[in-house]
Amino acid sequence: MDVERVKHRSWGVTHRNVEALIGRLATDAALRRRFAENPSAILHELEEEGFELTAVELDALVTTDAEALRAFADSIDRRIRKAHTP
Repeated sequence: MDVERVKHRSWGVTHRNVEALIGRLATDAALRRRFAENPSAILHELEEEGFELTAVELDALVTTDAEALRAFADSIDRRIRKAHTP
């Protein structure tokens, strides 16, 4: 297997993790609140759970606007959001 195919496949795996993480942040209000308070800590927790993220992806996610995430989440149909239990 050539190096470019390996790089592309690795990037594809981490990019899917970015997409999954954004989906979780959009549908899980508790996770989104914790992320807004301390994005680095949440990303570290998720990495420990097995989320593979590149340094560039981590940097981009840490600087993601929490208000933009909240606004996006608010636009999602409530039927597909995670139920919040206090």
